Amino acid sequence: MRVTQDVVARALGHLAATDVPEFLSRQRWFGSKGRALLSVALLDCSPLGDTLPGPWLTLVEATFAEGPAELYAIPLVIRAAEGRGRLVGRLDAAPTPLWAYDALDDSGARSTLLGAFERGETFATEGGRARFTRTGMFPSLRSPESRSSRRVASEQSNTSVIYDETLILKAFRKIAPGINPDCEVAGFLTTRTEFPHIPLLAGTLEYFGPGGFEATLGMLQHFVPNQGDGWTFTLDHLKGFYANVRGHPEPGRASQLVREVSAGFLATVRRLGGLTGALHVALASDSADPAFAPEPIAADDVHGWAAAFIRGVTATLDELRNHVGTLSGALRNQAQAILDRQADLATQARGLETLTRNGCVKIRIHGDYHLGQTLRTADDFVILDFEGEPARSLAERRAKYCPLRDVAGMHRSFDYAAAVALREWAGDHSGGTGLFEAWGEAWARVAAETFLEGYEAEARRAPARLLPASRGAVTAALAVYELDKALYELRYELNNRPTWLPIPLRGLSRILGSRTGG
Repeated sequence: MRVTQDVVARALGHLAATDVPEFLSRQRWFGSKGRALLSVALLDCSPLGDTLPGPWLTLVEATFAEGPAELYAIPLVIRAAEGRGRLVGRLDAAPTPLWAYDALDDSGARSTLLGAFERGETFATEGGRARFTRTGMFPSLRSPESRSSRRVASEQSNTSVIYDETLILKAFRKIAPGINPDCEVAGFLTTRTEFPHIPLLAGTLEYFGPGGFEATLGMLQHFVPNQGDGWTFTLDHLKGFYANVRGHPEPGRASQLVREVSAGFLATVRRLGGLTGALHVALASDSADPAFAPEPIAADDVHGWAAAFIRGVTATLDELRNHVGTLSGALRNQAQAILDRQADLATQARGLETLTRNGCVKIRIHGDYHLGQTLRTADDFVILDFEGEPARSLAERRAKYCPLRDVAGMHRSFDYAAAVALREWAGDHSGGTGLFEAWGEAWARVAAETFLEGYEAEARRAPARLLPASRGAVTAALAVYELDKALYELRYELNNRPTWLPIPLRGLSRILGSRTGG
């Protein structure tokens, strides 16, 4: 009996049930490690070419003891002998033993994927088809024999491969039905706007299954040479900032001194704010496309957003209340101070009412905006990853919102950067962090103000009204989104990094204080 496509497909079904569960549990991109995995089943598969063994596309469904099932894409390379890479398992494909590895570790399989984009190939799967499409931004490439590729070591919910420092493939792992927002937004900005500060879209990989099921499995973009992400760039600056203010008493003119010490960095922050405003103007530029056309923020929108915010306040503080007894003295006091202000927190939702009074519009936004979603180039930035918050549903990630939600995400990122950089800097220096915390808070406040100044200068150029007319109204709505983000951070730290709880707790206290005059 020779090895045929049918034989491999049957063996992959057995592999999914027996070896893939353990493989999934070891992957950083597997987001449900906290749930009991009951089973994994093969949903569909196809070889990506005529060579057996060789690369295969596989889709599996993971079911859990509680909660919904999840669909994952696992590109595999089938080999006739054991080798290097992430082993998924051995295939029962008698009489020939075969081994299945993660295809993105294999240079030959990576080359096959790129060639499929280049040729715009479509492959028939067991239950549907997989389509590789190239856009007009697909560049001229070197000959296949001279191409190089490498898998990016760091990964979150996706896996990336860089080709010749020219293209980057983002392979989505957890798959949801419908177009992926990252691919959708990047495609819109690439083909229908002149906003250049993104990696341009060069190709897409889509899957079409039974019953009209459609999903995005991957996207190919231009690779942007860079000096690292905005988060690392900011931490590096902050360590120098803390060194520069060491020995200064806490001054009454902290903001002025921050502007002097961090003048060069703040110029880049203002630039990033301007780019963010220009991004939102571009996303609001097509009134004819229902998926991107700006829409007036209605009273029902504000009511729904406010209700969701209040539910978040209740759920987060209930969770904090359950943990408060386990916290140390100072941290317990911080937590109790927030718990005592639950009513104040809930009333902040009224700040969103200004959006309808000012005739503001809702648009497509980034949705998960922070310093780590930017890359620092030679003298500028590019903006990455338009998927939105991974925990949200696809419908939520594709919905339209007030763009101040993105601004709030960046403001909270400055606050986190100041705190994390201080932790790292203080570990190498004696003398404690008490005085430096005040400097960090002053720095984060000035950085947020500078970012907002740059943002407003560009966002107010949009034909549609993205922002309320006055700075006071902007501040009122922005505070709600900053509080909502800090509540999300609090939930995350409670369950993952309890020693980091002071960061969102102090953030909540400061935002509340600024809104109540405290």
